[in-house]
Amino acid sequence: MPAAVLELPDIHERWPFAPSHNRWEATVWAESSAWIESLGILSDRRLKQFKLADFGGLASMAYSQFIHADHYRVACDMINLLFVFDDFSDSLSAESALNITTASLNALSNWETPRQEGEHPIVEMHRRFLSSFNLTSKGALILFSTPSFSERLHRVSRPDILSRFVASYDKYLKAVVTEAKDRDSQTIRSTLASYLALRRETGAVTCCFNLLLIPHQIPDDILCDSRIKELDTLGLDLVCLGNDILSFNVEYARGDTHNAVIVVMHEHGLSIQDAMDFVGRWYRDKVEDFCTAMRNLPLCCSLYTRNHIKMYATGIANWVTANYEWSLRSSRYFPAGEDPLRTNWIVPLMGQLRGSGSLREN
Repeated sequence: MPAAVLELPDIHERWPFAPSHNRWEATVWAESSAWIESLGILSDRRLKQFKLADFGGLASMAYSQFIHADHYRVACDMINLLFVFDDFSDSLSAESALNITTASLNALSNWETPRQEGEHPIVEMHRRFLSSFNLTSKGALILFSTPSFSERLHRVSRPDILSRFVASYDKYLKAVVTEAKDRDSQTIRSTLASYLALRRETGAVTCCFNLLLIPHQIPDDILCDSRIKELDTLGLDLVCLGNDILSFNVEYARGDTHNAVIVVMHEHGLSIQDAMDFVGRWYRDKVEDFCTAMRNLPLCCSLYTRNHIKMYATGIANWVTANYEWSLRSSRYFPAGEDPLRTNWIVPLMGQLRGSGSLREN
């Protein structure tokens, strides 16, 4: 009997934004990785897997526009924090997820207060991450190092970035708890729309987009413009579902159900391949919408502001590109020697969904 295979969709066949890399990639990522290692969260085995996943490559492409090393360091720390926390939270019960996310949010909000002894190092990781931000008495946002690194000071022009980030991260942590509840009850979201409403938060992509604002001065009324919001949402959906498509094989083998392909299978009664094709078509339609949105950015009277808007929009496009390029080349989703680009997008199906008969829709 021939082995089961899966044909992945070529979702970036018409994607026009090429990858680029940050010039600080090697040095700054090494410093950020040393910070993660110093926290002692990862076992030796997990640390080895973490390094092989090349999250530094993702950060370099996603934040390729960041000129200043201090800006890029915050982005690298964010990528490290998210993937460590994502791996840690994937196996938590709803009760455990609520406890750890509540403590983590408290650490973000009270970063100047040392944590209690015996608390999980994940919480301290959150406190130290946000301690790289501070507001001066005059309202300017200052960037500086945690105690374990040499002092880094850099003034950031928009003082509201911190509040934007914390609000987005609060939604992310709450979504992590909701996902854990679904996992505990073996629930699959009943429609792609209801799944997307949750998935837009569980990926923490909005938090990552918030950091794109660090080098730019864009008025709040422009950021709230419907055209910018549409671009944000399209970029968010492309990153999230692009990840779902390219990580599906690994997640399917683990029995994970927080994936658009699984949701579409149950919603429409489709096979794995048909559901994958469905999500692939959805993604390619959104690519067209995104390219249209990039041509429909708000026109401002100030050339300076227009340039910053274009750079922010390009940053979102870079994130979509980075997610795709990194997902294809990372050992996290594809074993060494298994490059979908070289196999006409056909890959061996890694496993069967565990417990599918007991799953229920919500």
